[in-house]
Amino acid sequence: MKIKFIPQNIEVDVDPSKSLMKIATENGLKIKSICGGIASCSECRVKIVEGENSIPEPSKAELNLIGTSYYIDGRRLSCQVRCFGSVTVDLTEQLNKVDTQKKVRGFKQKDTKELSAVHDTMILTQKKPEKPPQGS
Repeated sequence: MKIKFIPQNIEVDVDPSKSLMKIATENGLKIKSICGGIASCSECRVKIVEGENSIPEPSKAELNLIGTSYYIDGRRLSCQVRCFGSVTVDLTEQLNKVDTQKKVRGFKQKDTKELSAVHDTMILTQKKPEKPPQGS
């Protein structure tokens, strides 16, 4: 069982424990990804040309990102696809992508002591109001 990457015409063995992205990267094929394979950027889309029966249906997380376009053009997130049979993958779209990273927008905070993160959730703490001076 082989995975064939076109237009490079590179064939590699199927490894069901690895994603298409990982297999491609290990074999010198670049697939753009901003999120690093956690299904949050949708930059790693590839077209499955043959062997759709050798890959599982998209997960809910994948469908949330690619939407109904999956049903129109059959593109999948390479970070989410694992193969258990022979597949042909078209990387033409990946070759045409400009190799630039999107800049992640954030915010600047002067006093970083007031911010903390717990399990990827930002918690903003409010300063306690100062007590008015007690007079006689």
